[in-house]
Amino acid sequence: MKIDWSTLGLQTVNLLVLLWLLQRYLFRPVAKIIAERQAAARALISDAEAAKIAARKELDAMTAERAQLAARRADAIAQIEHDASQQRDALLAAAHEDADRVRAEAIAQMQRDRAALADEASARAVILAVDIARKLLARMPESTRVEPFIDGLVDGVNRLSPAARQQLIGDASLQLTAPRALTADEQRACEAALAAALGHPVVWHAQIDGTLVAGLELVGRHGIVSNSWRDQLEQVHNGLLNDDGHV
Repeated sequence: MKIDWSTLGLQTVNLLVLLWLLQRYLFRPVAKIIAERQAAARALISDAEAAKIAARKELDAMTAERAQLAARRADAIAQIEHDASQQRDALLAAAHEDADRVRAEAIAQMQRDRAALADEASARAVILAVDIARKLLARMPESTRVEPFIDGLVDGVNRLSPAARQQLIGDASLQLTAPRALTADEQRACEAALAAALGHPVVWHAQIDGTLVAGLELVGRHGIVSNSWRDQLEQVHNGLLNDDGHV
């Protein structure tokens, strides 16, 4: 076999030119493109990593914020429940206090009503007893309705101060009240007894008042000296009411 060196050399030159052309116009642009693509890929990967890190940080921040919100929500719920419990307890305490106050007021009112009824019943009983006594005393013999009370009237005059007795002596409007018209003997007995008590004869006008039932009253401008069943019955009446505490 014979080698054609010229042809081989020409083919070699052609191959070298082809390689040079490929190197210059194909491999370099392709390598550049590949490098650019690799750089872009690395940039994308870097951006993706940065975005991933940022996303993770944001997720961690959101998780922490969510935990804080949950904690604040739990605290708020606990505070609300605490406040509601305190308000409920306060309302229950106020309701119990109101109920106790209303019950106490009702009991007090019942006691006042019972006391008022008892007072009224007692007062009626006292009035009835005094009225019965007055009616029974009104049936006394006429002779016992004046004369037995003269000494008591004189005793009342004697208890007056000297100035009061002196005023009785000079009192032109002096009245002697009796439950009926005085007999001559009764009038003389009254005149003598009063003159002895006052140390001086006195002038008085006779008056009749059947409500005295029995007894005498000496009435002047400056006061009254009484010794009568009406006065004593009134004292009994008031005494009974006071003893019962029903003034």
